[in-house]
Amino acid sequence: MKRLTPLLTLLTGTGLAAVLFTMSAQAAPPTARSAPEAPPPAGASAPPVAASAPPAVPEPSVQRPGTPPPEPAPASPTPAPTPSATEAPAANSPAKVDVTYTGQVGNAGATIAITVTGGNATAYVCDGKSLEIWLQGTADKDGQLALDGKDGARLTGTVTDGKATGELVAEGRTSTFTAQANGSKTPVLYRASEQVRNAGIDGGWIMLPTGGQIGVVTWNGSPVPAPPLDPAFGTTIVNGVSITAVPVIPSAGAGS
Repeated sequence: MKRLTPLLTLLTGTGLAAVLFTMSAQAAPPTARSAPEAPPPAGASAPPVAASAPPAVPEPSVQRPGTPPPEPAPASPTPAPTPSATEAPAANSPAKVDVTYTGQVGNAGATIAITVTGGNATAYVCDGKSLEIWLQGTADKDGQLALDGKDGARLTGTVTDGKATGELVAEGRTSTFTAQANGSKTPVLYRASEQVRNAGIDGGWIMLPTGGQIGVVTWNGSPVPAPPLDPAFGTTIVNGVSITAVPVIPSAGAGS
């Protein structure tokens, strides 16, 4: 019995302590409860706030590997440049002819050139001193030549294998001629017909295959050897006056 007395005393004390603690907790003031969080002091950094997303900016066009490059927008057509004065063809720019024959007139000591275009033919005969004859006519598909000039001048002939041969009747004489095709479509005949200082001018030039020239200029009825003609511009000087010659292109009904 003596051994149980201390144990009972311990249990009684423990129970009394528990009762006192319970009563103390119930009597505690309300302030013992957890107070709400106080606002952060001034100057303290506030927690980061998620910023609103910036407005969408178009992403620059970047070519990614493996993707074809974007097609460029079609450029506006560039207006064609207006031709300048230097680009415009000259008024006397040579046109083209079908064929030209140049050669000699037998016993007349003269040079002959026959130009054919579209079945029409023009011939010029001159000796480079005083004789000159213009003739106009046809060259048919069979190679027959028939041309007439002033004062009863007449030319007949045949074209065979690139060669023109025949007869020329002028000033009461009949002469034979032979002329070879020069293989060029550039005109070789030039003519100037102007009225200068109350004087009529009629000049003719033959551009020879050798690069030379021959011709006669009649000034107010008096024939003289033709001065050299610049075929690029068709100009020359006669008696101190600049005259212009144009290439001769055969046409139907052209006068001699």
